Amino acid sequence: MAMTPVYTCLCGTQKKTTNHWVLASVTPTGITFMPWDWKLAQSDDIIVLCGEGCAAALLSRSLGEWKQAAELAALTNV
Repeated sequence: MAMTPVYTCLCGTQKKTTNHWVLASVTPTGITFMPWDWKLAQSDDIIVLCGEGCAAALLSRSLGEWKQAAELAALTNV
């Protein structure tokens, strides 16, 4: 019997068959959002998101982190 993986969004919501989930890949230089793919979702470096709201929240957090990193870099170059 094959195991069915359980996917959980950053907000704690578990994936059901009717959800419109998306995937994200975060690197130091950016974020890439992708449509749902069962095989890709199993990768350790992929973030599963339950929808547009959580994708927007991830993007917002990342923008804040990049801004802080840029400010720190500017301070160290003074």
